[in-house]
Amino acid sequence: MAGSDDEGTAESGRVVQGIQDFLRGRSHDTVLSALALLALAWADLAVWRVTGLAQLQLAGIVLGALLFICGGLGLVLMINLHTGRREPGDTLTAGIILALGGVVAASIGIWLALAWAVAAATGIGGVGVILLLRGMGLLPQSQLSLGISMALGGGAILSLAVLQPEAVWMLLPLLLLGLGMAGLHHRRYQLAGFVLGCYLAGLGSVGWLVSPEVAAGGLLGGGLTMSGSGMLFLLRRSDREARRVMLTEVESALAGSHPSAALEAANRVMRRAQQDGMLLEDDRLWASKARALLGHRQYDRAITYFSMALEIAPQDEQLWFEKGTLYQRLGQWPGAARCFAQATELEYTFPEAWLALGLARERLAELPEAEEALLTGLELGCEPAAAYLGLGRVLAGMGKVRDALKALEQAIALEPENPDPYMARGDIYLSLKDFERACEKGYSRAVQHQPDLKEGWWKLAEVYRLQQSPELVLMVLTRILEADPNDVRALWERADQHYQSKQMADAMGDLHKLLALDPGHQKARQFKALILEKLDGEGWS
Repeated sequence: MAGSDDEGTAESGRVVQGIQDFLRGRSHDTVLSALALLALAWADLAVWRVTGLAQLQLAGIVLGALLFICGGLGLVLMINLHTGRREPGDTLTAGIILALGGVVAASIGIWLALAWAVAAATGIGGVGVILLLRGMGLLPQSQLSLGISMALGGGAILSLAVLQPEAVWMLLPLLLLGLGMAGLHHRRYQLAGFVLGCYLAGLGSVGWLVSPEVAAGGLLGGGLTMSGSGMLFLLRRSDREARRVMLTEVESALAGSHPSAALEAANRVMRRAQQDGMLLEDDRLWASKARALLGHRQYDRAITYFSMALEIAPQDEQLWFEKGTLYQRLGQWPGAARCFAQATELEYTFPEAWLALGLARERLAELPEAEEALLTGLELGCEPAAAYLGLGRVLAGMGKVRDALKALEQAIALEPENPDPYMARGDIYLSLKDFERACEKGYSRAVQHQPDLKEGWWKLAEVYRLQQSPELVLMVLTRILEADPNDVRALWERADQHYQSKQMADAMGDLHKLLALDPGHQKARQFKALILEKLDGEGWS
């Protein structure tokens, strides 16, 4: 039984997802088609008033059913076009009960031929639609009272059309008023009125089975909100899918390593949004511009645009994470830690944010907090190798050497060719003055896996000095210069090493190269003078 329920749920999910995919990019045509159905329904009712043809009554009922279906499609459009985080309200259950209850009660009213019951049920169901939208997070709390007032108004018009039939034609001018009023009050939530209007007009038209006044009232009451919201949706060009296509261009350009094209596309979509009056309402615009600026290495401006995006969508944990990553790239660890901490507060199960938070707190020397963050990241499934590496360094800093070495062993087991865990292990043994293990289990392994790792060679040189092995120090310095012949520090130290070994000619050769690279190096000049003095000036200049 449970298996059958799961299969049914999965099948329903696939159907809904299929409808969403089908409507994606078709919001303009869907709304326009629904408004055309509304106009046809009105024309059908007007002609029926004159001719009384039964076929027109049947056509009106069919049009009502189609309008009712358009209400469901409008709900899917709202889900598709919603860009920010949805914050569901506590009205979902009440909305479902009232919306479906309105349909059931209207059906009973039709069966009993009670026109007033159909009108009242439809009006109550309209309130349920608004509560449903709020419960799904598609309508903000600030717009709830406006939505309920529109639902009550549309339902009242429907009831008035039934109770006072002679007044219905006097209310027709209100339809024109609705073109501006309903949508203007909704601004970025135009489709909420559209869904409500489809519900009222569709269910009211089906009520024609009882009385034409029910159809007239439904078309008028639902038409007010439906046409007002729908027309504004079209006229303001606030179709977010158009901007989504343009934003995809930005992402594609960034993915293709074309930062200039990405920045140009980001500027274009922001100009379009400014024309639509949506610039300060869509966080995606600011985030895409920030990413484009990031590709141009304009980091300060990118931070500003990420901040603007977060002003609009402060609950978006991904934006906080991206901003933190930018701070991390700039080495601004306090800012990075704040952003990563905010991301984890908004979404606890965000493993990458926990990992980044732990690494940032390590840089800030907040070691207990870093340990906690890294362990949480590991529990949630973050990248384990990086987490164990960071944990090893943190535990070593806290004096938990045994646990630190175990964590580094885990990191090495996961990524045996990564030199970083070997370097960290070498640092631990070096701090314990265990020079042999620092070399064999740490730095030597690191440069073995990455021969051009200068930091590893320098650490080896330090260990060999502490072991008083000048030949090995000289070998390491020579290896560094083979990889980078212009390394001033290596030339200086090798010259000193040659001098200590009384290899004056080799020392002088390194000093010549060093002074060619840095003629103003005073210590090198003094060192050269000292060697010349030692050699009594034999052939050296």
